[in-house]
Amino acid sequence: MNEVQTAVDPRLVAAALQWWDDMGVDTLVEDAPQPWLGRVAVASPPSGAAPMAARAKPDEAPAPAALPATLDAFVEWLATDARVPEAGPPHLRLRPFGTPGAAITIITDMPEVGDAESGALFSGEVGRLFDRMLAAIGLDRDKVYCFALTPGRPPSGQTAKEALPRLGEIAKHHLGLVNPQAVWLLGQSTSRALLGLDATNTHKSGQKINHIRSMVPAIASSAPRLLLQNPQRKAAVWQDMQMLVGGQLA
Repeated sequence: MNEVQTAVDPRLVAAALQWWDDMGVDTLVEDAPQPWLGRVAVASPPSGAAPMAARAKPDEAPAPAALPATLDAFVEWLATDARVPEAGPPHLRLRPFGTPGAAITIITDMPEVGDAESGALFSGEVGRLFDRMLAAIGLDRDKVYCFALTPGRPPSGQTAKEALPRLGEIAKHHLGLVNPQAVWLLGQSTSRALLGLDATNTHKSGQKINHIRSMVPAIASSAPRLLLQNPQRKAAVWQDMQMLVGGQLA
């Protein structure tokens, strides 16, 4: 059987060899891949520089800073500091209202839609319901102290679960600075951050928050916005409100 002979143009072979030589190929086979298009010199680290493994990763969060020790400084920190979780830009954050040192402190989960534009927590229809709720138990905005777990409203309208532990620490510090006799928590996120569970559907006393000064009794209710959407929840919240002002939380 005759073998088929294939003619190879020696000029093509020479051109290929010349190309490989231009690219730096100096051996036909090598186990480790090589940067034939040019070797990149690796600069040695400067003397005394920390090893790469010991350097902080760019995405590592800084350790939480000590919180301000006075109420005025703390409220300013809440309104401006970038390390407040879920707070958003300072110009959209809302400050507390009411009287520091009032017997009852109210913590809502976040500002309502439209609150940032109005410049105050509980504006609009939700705010009118909130005012009626306070009036029903003989209170008004000047007779309580109220702040939001997140001073700015998250764009999603929900507080990220991973932010709740830190937000709870911040809120407990806040409570220690105003030192109320009782705390009314509004919303599931607020309850989870301060109590570690969703207590908005229970009507039992005995929940307590341990802040920087003492243990304070607390009760958790549905946020007022949910009462507009689900009026049937009002009866349960009314029971919570009676316990709040009736001395049944201690």
